[in-house]
This record gives sequence, structure tokens and C-alpha cells, in this order.
Amino acid sequence: MEIRQLQTFKAVVDLNSFTKAAQTLQYSQASITSHIQQLEDEIGLPLFDRLGKHIQLTMVGEELYHYSVELLAVFSKIQHISTNDRTLKGEIRIGAAESITVYKLGTVLSQYKKLCPEVTFSLINDDCLPLRERLYSGVIDIAITLEPKVNDPNLITQVWSEESLVFVGERNHSIKAIEEATEECFIFSPKSCALRKFFEGYLIRKGISTHNHLEFNSMEAMKQCVVSGLGISLMPSLSVEALLREEKMKVIESASEKPVFYAQISYHKNKWLSKAHRKFIEMVLEEVKL
Repeated sequence: MEIRQLQTFKAVVDLNSFTKAAQTLQYSQASITSHIQQLEDEIGLPLFDRLGKHIQLTMVGEELYHYSVELLAVFSKIQHISTNDRTLKGEIRIGAAESITVYKLGTVLSQYKKLCPEVTFSLINDDCLPLRERLYSGVIDIAITLEPKVNDPNLITQVWSEESLVFVGERNHSIKAIEEATEECFIFSPKSCALRKFFEGYLIRKGISTHNHLEFNSMEAMKQCVVSGLGISLMPSLSVEALLREEKMKVIESASEKPVFYAQISYHKNKWLSKAHRKFIEMVLEEVKL
């Protein structure tokens, strides 16, 4: 029995899906199935009842799940054992929104690496919903998102900063207010992105059709589309400050509100945090200057 098999099993249970576990853990579907099969072969009993497209834990599966949670928590603690109180060791797995990584997180990571050279860390960029799924499955330890204030009873969340959002178009765009954009093309991020949900909802409330749109996974691609005059978008102000300053795009005003999102750092309420984790969170929230 291997740790990765138990990690896979826990992810399948937490996400209630073999497919989502494969996507979250970045394994193939065949690997997920193989890990579960190996566990069932070793235990000698099925862990899941396969009910068509649905899965449900057997009594044995429920018992193994509780043991797996305990074992993986201990395993995480072992990985972060330090030789003394002043030496921080271990691994930190971070998930962050693209804008946060590009415009806010780089300096903190650099400072942290200098202060804690024996801690290794991995960083993945994704949208808010997939990042929360990774928190639930234990694939990442900490998520840093940019979205409306998170209200999830299973997560411990702290606000890092308030970030304004701006509607933007190409520099010579004739529209002055977003309420006039009744026949425009809109540049959207993916549907799993909080910014997309907010933008679409805002337009719908204003009675503006969202049928004419383009969708991109990359914020950088979205910005270039706006600069090229392909459409109007809603973006974090911090991500377009340079382009606005260089007059490569313009702000399109809103008559009714100044939308804001919040940069937030979250971890699961049952997640054991090592000293390395806590130091990283402290540095993010305080933006420590060394």
C-alpha cells in the first residue's frame, strides 16, 4: 500500500468522482482506476459501490477513508519535521489566480525563498473553483484567489487586499459607459472563473446580451484582444495599469458601481499547518519587506 494510492482514494471520495480526481491530481483516468483497484486487491474487499455513473463508499471504504485522513495528516507532519525551531523545512503547495501570481505574489515568494531556503514549494495557476476543489482534495495546501469574499464554512479565509475591477476597451473606443455596450463583443475568461461569473451577471442585470463573446484561458491573451479592438472586458485594475498608463487601452466607466474583488488566502479548516505554512501565510498577509 502506497501513500499515493491513499491520496488518490481520498481525492475520489472528497470530489465524489474518478474523473474530477484525475483532473485535480493530474493523473490519467487509468492511473486513478489502477490505484483504487490496487487498494481493493490488497484489502480484499470493494471500497466503492458503482451505481451507474454514481459511486458510493462501502462500509469498508468509509473505514479506510477515516484512516486515510489520519494517516495523510501524519504524513504531512513528518514531511515538515525541522531539526530545530529556527529551521523551516518541508514542502508548500500553492494554488493561485494568474493575476495574483503575476502582479502580487512574485515578491513574496522571492522573500520567502531567501528567508526559508530549505522549504520547497510548488505553484499552480488556475481559476477559483478548481483551486477550491484542490484544497478539498488535499492536492494543494493554500489557495490565493481573486474574487468576491469567500464564505465557505469548510475553509479558513483571510483577505489580503481589496482590488478594483475596471471595464476596458481599445484606446479609441467610442463607448464611454458600459451601459452603452448593447451590441459589443465581450472578452470573457473561462466559466470556472469568478471574474467571468461576475461580468456576465453584471451585463445580464443591465439587460445587455452576452451572446456575442470570445473566451480565453489566459489573462494576457484577453488583454491583447482588448488592445487589438476585438471587444470589451472586465479586468483587475492591477493587471492593466501599465496598458492604461501607456494609453494602449481605455477605461469604460460604469454609471452605477465601482466593482471590487478581494485577494484572499484560504486553506481547509482541517488542514494541519506547519511552521513553514504559517510563515508563508504571515508573509503574504503582511507583505514582509526583508
